[in-house]
Amino acid sequence: MSDWPEWFQEALRQRFYQLELASEQQASYSTEGKNLFTQMDQFKMNQNEDIQRLLSEWEEVIGYQLSQDKQSIYMEGVKDGVRLILPVIPPYLN
Repeated sequence: MSDWPEWFQEALRQRFYQLELASEQQASYSTEGKNLFTQMDQFKMNQNEDIQRLLSEWEEVIGYQLSQDKQSIYMEGVKDGVRLILPVIPPYLN
């Protein structure tokens, strides 16, 4: 990366650090989430069928929302990549 200006390299480092921090925070939420779902499964087993069905539907909605959140984070990464690459692409490639 020595061909890149120092400000560009610093911007990449800062973005990397931001994503690394977000990833670490996500990992801790992941462990907490696993514990939560284990507790929820134990709780569900002690409920009647109607409540078990409602709790399963709730889990489905939460799972869908989490996947939407992850997709949004992924798309932000793609946009970041495009914003970084477009200014340095030679004009004849655009």
